[in-house]
Amino acid sequence: MWLAAAAATVLLAAGVFWSVQQNQPVVTPLAQAELAPVDQHSATGSARVVEAQDGQRTLEVRVDKNEARGYQEVWLIAPDLTRLVSLGVMTSESGSFPVPAGLDLAEYPIVDVSDEPVDGNPAHSSVSIVRGTLAS
Repeated sequence: MWLAAAAATVLLAAGVFWSVQQNQPVVTPLAQAELAPVDQHSATGSARVVEAQDGQRTLEVRVDKNEARGYQEVWLIAPDLTRLVSLGVMTSESGSFPVPAGLDLAEYPIVDVSDEPVDGNPAHSSVSIVRGTLAS
């Protein structure tokens, strides 16, 4: 009797594990970057771009500490530092941000986390906390 109960428990656990694994989205890593501190900051971090089966790309960012006096904003920036795309606000030490469809990561390879004041100005504050360049 106990053998049958143990076998049923093992089968149930295996079924639950398989079900959970099937519901996990499959993502393909496309690029990654180590994020280094900028100017007076000491935070470090990492970023990676993954692509889901449906083609949606996501930038996953992790920073080891929040050094923002205002709030942290995540950007993709062109190498000439004149063209920027804001991906959103990071409210903790990590975040996931959809990459706009059609945005060429080769044209915007720099990942930047900035310290933004609460002033209503949507432009980059010119105060970067960490920055790194995506590589395949």
